[in-house]
Amino acid sequence: MLLKKDFSYSSATRLSLLNSFLWFKSVNPLSSVNQLFRPVALGIYILFCLVGVVGALILPTMSVFLAKEIGVRPLLVGIPFAGIALASMAYNHFIGHWSDGLSDRRPLVAVCCLVGALVCLTLAYSRVYWLVAVTVVLFLSFAMVSFSQVMAYSLDYAKDNIPEERVPLFNAIVRAQIAIAWVAGPPAGFLLAAYMGFTFMYLMAAGMFLVVAALSVKLLPHLKRHTPDQLEKPEVQPLNTLQKRALILSLIGFSLMWGANNAYLISFPLHLQDGLGIRAEWMGWVMGTAAGLEIPFMLLAGHYAARIKIMTLINVAGVAALLLYLGVYFGTQLWQFFALQIFNAMFIGILAGLGVSVIQDLLPGRSGMASGLYTNTTHMGNLLSSLLVAVVADIYGYHEIFAVNLLIIALAILAFGRVRVKA
Repeated sequence: MLLKKDFSYSSATRLSLLNSFLWFKSVNPLSSVNQLFRPVALGIYILFCLVGVVGALILPTMSVFLAKEIGVRPLLVGIPFAGIALASMAYNHFIGHWSDGLSDRRPLVAVCCLVGALVCLTLAYSRVYWLVAVTVVLFLSFAMVSFSQVMAYSLDYAKDNIPEERVPLFNAIVRAQIAIAWVAGPPAGFLLAAYMGFTFMYLMAAGMFLVVAALSVKLLPHLKRHTPDQLEKPEVQPLNTLQKRALILSLIGFSLMWGANNAYLISFPLHLQDGLGIRAEWMGWVMGTAAGLEIPFMLLAGHYAARIKIMTLINVAGVAALLLYLGVYFGTQLWQFFALQIFNAMFIGILAGLGVSVIQDLLPGRSGMASGLYTNTTHMGNLLSSLLVAVVADIYGYHEIFAVNLLIIALAILAFGRVRVKA
């Protein structure tokens, strides 16, 4: 009896041990890591990377395709990019809102990718400018909705299948797939266009769209979606005047920064080829180098955001952008442009890694609105840069775009200098 008494436990003790075991299981690092690399999570990473590769094949080479393959002036190069920006904002707003009521996002992803395949077939065989322009504005923009829908699927999946403390890491892994895609995509796009021709490159992109369409249905399972009445709606306080002012200034600053970046992506290949006599396919390797360096800067930005004021890090990104565009404006040798990519990686790594956090801090309790507003700053930046390239490059040449970029980044830094958010 004494032995039994010594080794038996009261009900309260057993309950305490059970709770301790459940707590340990919930925070067990190995368990959390396994949840990040389950088959469904791996499928999301693969699809996100593939969609990113298709975009990285098409978008960086588009300006060279329009200027050299079709042979149009800079004004006409900028018009389709402006149209893509406007159409993307409209599609993301209306389709994004509508898709939240769907029971399954996968068929929408597949349809977007099928449209993308048709767009690539058109680009492969058409050299009529206005047909190409209308196709990319109306239909390529629609195809790129597949990107945001795969991201939305990942958020739906994480909500019920990833531990709350591991969701930021899961989202970071998802976002890192885009950086990985841009390591390989631009070099492949420029090399294929240079040595195999744009027709072969666009046929390959069409094939990749078809692969993503098939995998989106076969690789990912159907997820149980929460209806709006099942979701708890938190109470949010209206913004005061100072908060609204800070939000507007932040949106302006991010739009300016993304605009400068997109103007660089459009103009740099043509500046290399026309201004410096360097083959445009080198732009792919330069962009791939920047994308590879972005990943550690993105992770470092996330690490130090808890210790350093977030606006200080955003301003560091602005200074890096100033050094980048100043170096590109005066650079004449290929090795110099490769060396400057450390500043490009710092600029985009911090901007992409922390930008949405700034808007979320200014809009507490409104994560959906914050994400939508931040996404729209990239589209506004694309619209701004397209108009900039169309006008400035048509009058002064592509080289002067980088001088204007210096002014744009300076204005962005001034805007952020008036914003105060928490660390």
